Amino acid sequence: WIPLRGDYMRALLRLDGRPGAVVRREIRGCACRTCPNPRSPARLYRCTSGCRSCTWWCKHCILEAHADRPLDRVEMWVYGQWQATTLKQIGQVVQFGHWDGSRCSLTRRHNEGFIVIDSNGIHEISVKFCGCTAVKFPVREQLLAARMWPATTDNPKTAATFQVLDAFNAHSGSGKDNAYDFYNALESLTDGAGLLNLPPRSKEFFRMAHEYRHIEMAKRGGRGHDPRGGVEKTARGELAVLCPACAHKGINTDVVDDLRKISPELADAAGMFNDTIQLSTDANFRAKNRNNKSTTKTSPYLGDGMAYMVPDGPYEAYTRNNVYQEEMSNCSRFGALVLANLKAGKHMRTTGIGAVFCSRHEFFWPNAIGTLVKGERYCTMDFIIASALRRVHVGSLQLYYDIICQFTRNLNARMLSVPPRSFIHVGAQKLIHELHVTFGVPKFHNPAHQVLCQLWFNISYMVGAGNTDGEASERAWAGLNPAASSLREMGPGTMRDTVDFYCGCWNWRKFINIGTFLENKMELAINEARDHCEIYTGIRQVIHAESPEMAETWVGEAVTWEEREMLDELGRPIVKGPNAVTNPYESRTQSKLKCCSKLWRLAIAVRPLTEPLRWRATRAQKGRTVLQETERLEQRTELHRQMRQFRKEQQWLMPLGRVNAKGPGSKKKEAKVPGGELCLPSELNRDVARTSPMLDLIFEELKLRWAGMGDWLDILRQQLRVRGTVDKWKTDYVRGQNLSTRARDKQEAIQANIDMAKEMYRLHRERYITLLGFLDEKEVSALVPGAWEKTFQVLQDSDCKPLTHRLILNVDDAEIEHIKLVMGGGGGAVTGQGSHRIPWIWYRINTGSKLELNDDLRVEFVKCRARAMRWVEEVYKLSYEMMRVPAFCRSRARWWAAREEVMLDGADEELADGVRAYAVKQGTMFTRQANGMAGRFKKSLEQAAKFVRWHGLDGLQKIPEQQ
Repeated sequence: WIPLRGDYMRALLRLDGRPGAVVRREIRGCACRTCPNPRSPARLYRCTSGCRSCTWWCKHCILEAHADRPLDRVEMWVYGQWQATTLKQIGQVVQFGHWDGSRCSLTRRHNEGFIVIDSNGIHEISVKFCGCTAVKFPVREQLLAARMWPATTDNPKTAATFQVLDAFNAHSGSGKDNAYDFYNALESLTDGAGLLNLPPRSKEFFRMAHEYRHIEMAKRGGRGHDPRGGVEKTARGELAVLCPACAHKGINTDVVDDLRKISPELADAAGMFNDTIQLSTDANFRAKNRNNKSTTKTSPYLGDGMAYMVPDGPYEAYTRNNVYQEEMSNCSRFGALVLANLKAGKHMRTTGIGAVFCSRHEFFWPNAIGTLVKGERYCTMDFIIASALRRVHVGSLQLYYDIICQFTRNLNARMLSVPPRSFIHVGAQKLIHELHVTFGVPKFHNPAHQVLCQLWFNISYMVGAGNTDGEASERAWAGLNPAASSLREMGPGTMRDTVDFYCGCWNWRKFINIGTFLENKMELAINEARDHCEIYTGIRQVIHAESPEMAETWVGEAVTWEEREMLDELGRPIVKGPNAVTNPYESRTQSKLKCCSKLWRLAIAVRPLTEPLRWRATRAQKGRTVLQETERLEQRTELHRQMRQFRKEQQWLMPLGRVNAKGPGSKKKEAKVPGGELCLPSELNRDVARTSPMLDLIFEELKLRWAGMGDWLDILRQQLRVRGTVDKWKTDYVRGQNLSTRARDKQEAIQANIDMAKEMYRLHRERYITLLGFLDEKEVSALVPGAWEKTFQVLQDSDCKPLTHRLILNVDDAEIEHIKLVMGGGGGAVTGQGSHRIPWIWYRINTGSKLELNDDLRVEFVKCRARAMRWVEEVYKLSYEMMRVPAFCRSRARWWAAREEVMLDGADEELADGVRAYAVKQGTMFTRQANGMAGRFKKSLEQAAKFVRWHGLDGLQKIPEQQ
């Protein structure tokens, strides 16, 4: 295109002149072929709104051609140039009520300066309204019949065309354009040079757009087809666009028989996948609303409780007495509750909004959005969740919330306190008595919680959750946040109606794109499920071959965990009984404290402070930030305090060792180097350490060093797992310099922790060997395990590799003996995949040279099982969703078909025909959607049926799949 820029420029310049025939004087008058006076010397005009033949016409012809197009833009040739003018200035008068061209015998009102806002700008026209009809025909209805929305109900002087209102809704729904900027764009389109004195009609446009949105939403919801009442009789949440893939009993759940024809295995799982809803809830603090001069009278709520927002009256009544309730968090570090308690919301009518979403497909749920008065309060979220549950008619619910560990505390008690006649009483009773509820923390937010919460509320370990991540709220908020700046300045009613509009646009876009969405998810789910089932089946066969009892025990423990009860009668997590899950990060060093003296308690407290400080001091001498320097100073201060206590205790228990370790200038050195030497038995010479007062301390330090090796090996494994996850995340998702730099910083921080863990393990092992040299043979045989060197081997840098799927897959039947040989130091030279060495830190070899699977492999085994089960469940869930979507569309088509012949009170033939035609139009649309969805899902469902034939919900392959 670049070489042709000059041609494009010349073409545009040519349009700024007269037609070629006029320039060549081939045409001297009007160019219209039907002009009665083509040689007239009057001024000539052209149309720039799409009339390609209107290039050089006279006044008579241009007005006649635009009798039915009063909003076209025209220009007049004067003084050797084209200048903008209007049809009104030429002499056009628009007659309303007689679009067939007939003459009106009784003009009711003539308006010379009527303003019409259209998609091509703002127009001032002369109008005549009809008054000759037998039945009074109000001006507003004459405007509506002409597809123009009046600004007022009586004596309107401004109107907006349906075209510009539809354009604004499309721009606003997709790009979150606000009415102010859109109207400014129309003004710029009308008068880009600022030469005209345009009438101010921005407030009128805002009002018309608000009203038009409300009526259009009610129309699409079928409120014009209800003979018992119109918009006023709208039920709560009736105008919301429902998720077609979620289970709505009586609408789209009758799909089991049809699914059985495709796959009996899929149909047999209907109880798990056709009777469950997964919802997410969250708050958004960006969608605020300023406490301006607007009130509910000047800015009324037109659709109170009709769509997505909760009804205003019951909501205000319920939350009014709980505004100052204190709710402190003792777990999550995200700070939502802290923000709720500390942020007063000064000068704000609302500090945000909370909502409930379909967690699988990211739809806003009906009557599930409420404004936040003072942060993310329990009372507001209680009302929103209970209001959403009024529309749930299934047996099971999975609810995801980023602070669910705090929210569920006393949840039952709060629900029981809901008044019987309250709007949310039905939802509260369902939550307590009717629904089988499982709570979870969204996957992204999960690492910010305490370890027990990470395990207890982990979606990855929930049976029936599929591959749902629970983060639907974050993606939905991303679609609403661009409108936050305009929502902040609106009145209370306009703000709520606008939120309803945006949520409706979001849901409808999700609705029409759900076919592609489910197809892509199914393709991914089948591939991932096949891979993870193969991994889990393989590793289970290996472990079962080595120890059948161990494999069954691990599976049984996982099943016991999955069948746990989530809450007690007060909504508190239950962690009791012999099967309770212990904290995997509980330090074995702490278990030794009971048998340690006060000296060893202090030594254990001092050493973790001493070594990291000394080690970090050798790594980073430059580039410290102020925060890092402050943190380091605090650590040094705490270290010196602990050291003083330790020395005070040591001078009584180890006087000889303390004196023997001291040398000239030791105090100065001890004050300069963090921690100095602790003068433990392993740091002394053998003669001093074997003295009578010190011998017992050698035995205690031996236990300390053994536990220290285990602790730091656990920390090393943990950091290696983190590094493997971060490395994979960086490879798969990170692009660009900014994100890459941050990712490298994360990797460097993790590597620093790995390096420190390696050094601390090596230090404990070195001191352990030193202590062994202080013991005689009898003491060694009594205190030291025989194969300790195989349990805690020499740690090489090459051993510090994450436990990935590749490492697990290498543990197959053909390599068990090779691993034993490698671990035992015997193995021969091999090449290729079979030579991949699994680091010893992930295994332990006992005295019988038999492979002993440790806790880390047990955790990885259970995770492999969970991943396989979740992906298989995802295939099942998607299969049911693909069946429910066409069923939902067919149900809506039947709903509209039943309204084709509805009889409205006082309806004339013209209205009755419009009611019938719109119902047919909507029914046809849903029928076409149903047929289209059923056709495009056919192949995916066949693939799913083939997959589930060979893969069970337990994550195992039944037999090798035949390709």
